[in-house]
Amino acid sequence: MRKLRHIVTYVALLLTFFGAKAQEEIVYDQYYFNYYLVNPAVAGAERCSHLMITGKFQWVGVEDAPMTQTLSFRTRVLSNVGIGAYLYNDKNGYSLRQGGQATFAYHIPLSENTGYFMKDRSIERQLSFGVSAKVNHYGFTDDLINEENSTDPTIANGGTDKGFYFNANAGTYFLYDNFFAGLSATNLIPTELKELGADEPIRPLTLFLFLGYDIVLDKTMDLEPSLMFKMDENDQRQLDLHLKFMQTLPDNEDFSYWLQVMYRHSLDAGNGQSLAFTPMGGIRYKGFHLAYAYTLGLTDFQRHNSGSHEVMLGYSWCITKRFCR
Repeated sequence: MRKLRHIVTYVALLLTFFGAKAQEEIVYDQYYFNYYLVNPAVAGAERCSHLMITGKFQWVGVEDAPMTQTLSFRTRVLSNVGIGAYLYNDKNGYSLRQGGQATFAYHIPLSENTGYFMKDRSIERQLSFGVSAKVNHYGFTDDLINEENSTDPTIANGGTDKGFYFNANAGTYFLYDNFFAGLSATNLIPTELKELGADEPIRPLTLFLFLGYDIVLDKTMDLEPSLMFKMDENDQRQLDLHLKFMQTLPDNEDFSYWLQVMYRHSLDAGNGQSLAFTPMGGIRYKGFHLAYAYTLGLTDFQRHNSGSHEVMLGYSWCITKRFCR
């Protein structure tokens, strides 16, 4: 009962934050490969150091479809300190964006056996906080600037073909035995871009909440249901539901695999609808990770293309042999 009370209290505290305003930014849907992309408190939260490359190729079959790539690293450097960083490149039609962030996180153990230098190196109970500073560059491809359509209002009426803006993210991450949860906010500093002229809206605040529970089936198999809730300032709301199965081979602890499905649904007032269904899977051999996800869009527009493909390649080095989330 005490364990359940701790979990319920933490979830209640997280939900109170959703009275704040939020809005949308570039979101890396590869978060299910790497929660650090949406929550800086994840940096150094585990006994594993992670180096990861992800790539997403959306709306395959559509000309100038969006593509996003990320390179990230996160690790624990001191008893209670974690650091992380990522770089990204995003292309959407004529629009180009590049940027990155640097992260500092602090981890507070909630039980005696979660200290970094304890003999039992697995983390069972911990509360983490993280902040990130980020810089972003935006611009347009040479095709837009050089073509005749570069005289349209995008550039001709006060817009620019490139520029920088700075912002910050913050988050908290909670581990309690097999339960985990995180709350984060991106774009804490309101920023107005001029890439589309004077009418371009201020850059938004977006909130992310994820919850999950690791169900241990036996010594080699786990089942992990989880969810991700996103809300922005325009009251656009989105819910992702996940179910993940993980297994380490009984006769070979160096090899494990996982299979997962995700269902995405819009919770917008008056416009709730199914958005996407994503099956995915991955393998781990020693410290190497490889994963793939295919997203089938469920909206009318998305049905006219062959979906989106995502790949992840990573390497982890861990103090413990416990499977790294």
